Amino acid sequence: MPVLALLIMLSPTVNRSVYGHTFSGDESASFLTKIEMIKIESKLALEQVSNNTALAKEHADHAADQLTSNDTDEISERNSRLAADLNNALNNFSNAFESGTPSQTEISDKVTSINDIIADVVNSRIDEEQQENATVKALVVNDLVGETLENYGIALGMEEGEHESEHDENMTSSEHSTDNSSNETSNILDEASFQTAQATITRAIENFDEIKEDSDTNSTELRDSLNAVKEKIDSKAPFDEIDTIVDGKITSLLNNVYDLNLSEEEHAEGGEEEHAENENNS
Repeated sequence: MPVLALLIMLSPTVNRSVYGHTFSGDESASFLTKIEMIKIESKLALEQVSNNTALAKEHADHAADQLTSNDTDEISERNSRLAADLNNALNNFSNAFESGTPSQTEISDKVTSINDIIADVVNSRIDEEQQENATVKALVVNDLVGETLENYGIALGMEEGEHESEHDENMTSSEHSTDNSSNETSNILDEASFQTAQATITRAIENFDEIKEDSDTNSTELRDSLNAVKEKIDSKAPFDEIDTIVDGKITSLLNNVYDLNLSEEEHAEGGEEEHAENENNS
């Protein structure tokens, strides 16, 4: 459980609330996942603005939607100015697409501003020890895999929660195997979500590379499994083939390497729900 503490900050260069909140590793991971998703959606909006304004607008809206009122409150506990700055920057970013087609330069400037604010927010909101903690980073990888599955399910036209139902069916099937593959391809019905799924699994791999133990066999297998998910998504494979890799390999390997105590269903919750208790490892 999170611990409430009084933080007495004597340094004039650090702008934090005197009455601060010490966040657990799970909370930090969930928040960092949101930050990653804001950066992913913002970058996708910038990439699409010259080619497809409608897609760019979807990504900009998704970036703005990541930040909830609860997130703003949590940021405000440490720095109310940054909370307001980030909220305003995301709203301005989304609104830039409301009155026509913004220029590449305008959107690039807004993305740069968002990223600059995000860097300050992370430093204010997440203690340095949590930022560098391998367990927290591994939880972020898990959450990003969950975000990948969610967005890929949406891209295929699956209703909200439907991919969790298919996940349950896969888990009860005797054919649940990481070798389950075919040459089938799926129809993409939501291009923006497909792009987000592709970008999110790429970011999960990049995050994992920051903590990967090169000499560890399980770490190598985990990296290969993450790459397999990326390849499946790029080739528009059926959802259950990707879900099978996650449940059959990625979840168990994350548990083995980083002692996360994740359940096989937990990736489906993304960063919104609290993970299994592992604060003692963070």
